[in-house]
Amino acid sequence: NTKLILIFSAFLIGTTFIKLSEDWLYFNSLENKRLKFEKLQTETKLSALRSQINPHFLFNSLNVIFALALEKKEDTPKAIIQLSDILRYVIYDSNTARVTLKNEIILIKNYIEFQKFRHQNSDQITFTHSIANENFLIYPMLLLPLVENSFKYGIKGDIENTFINLNITQTNNEFHFFIENNYSDHSVKEDKEHSGLGIKNIQKNLKIVYPKSHLFEIKKTETKFMVSLKLFTNEN
Repeated sequence: NTKLILIFSAFLIGTTFIKLSEDWLYFNSLENKRLKFEKLQTETKLSALRSQINPHFLFNSLNVIFALALEKKEDTPKAIIQLSDILRYVIYDSNTARVTLKNEIILIKNYIEFQKFRHQNSDQITFTHSIANENFLIYPMLLLPLVENSFKYGIKGDIENTFINLNITQTNNEFHFFIENNYSDHSVKEDKEHSGLGIKNIQKNLKIVYPKSHLFEIKKTETKFMVSLKLFTNEN
């Protein structure tokens, strides 16, 4: 009887273990499928948002080239070459999960120089940065739409005392982007349909990529529009 009980107990424990193993494998497989599905959904959302940013950026940049061509400026060929370099980065080099802060700063500098083809010497444009680690990684195309937005609604040909002040700081695992420009309700009403598209996409991207590690603030007065973006990450 004792041997039978031991044999039966061993058999029961063995079959129970096999069943638990099968259940674990099954549920683990379901969990992996769920995680893969969620990852695919996230990538699809990010891809859709990025596809909206690129055409938006392209149309605004072509407007600059168009204006130069109308005015028959000698710098038009230089502007076209500079735009092609920027587009190469936007379309190809930024098509990755993360990019270095060094490359993003180069992109912003190139974009500012590109925009200067159109604007007057009286326009006040300043860009300062203090970077502890140039290889600090961030999600691509977070910053350029904010800079583009300032040029589109801040620097206007029919407004006096126009300015853009841009500052980037990075220390340890913290990153801070701040930009401000002159503001008027008139400049925003001119393009009401597409106004704020870049900012809305950035807010959506931040919720997906930095769900609990970012602070995004927009402030405006009668004469200023200010945007502050802070990232807190342990990825670097």
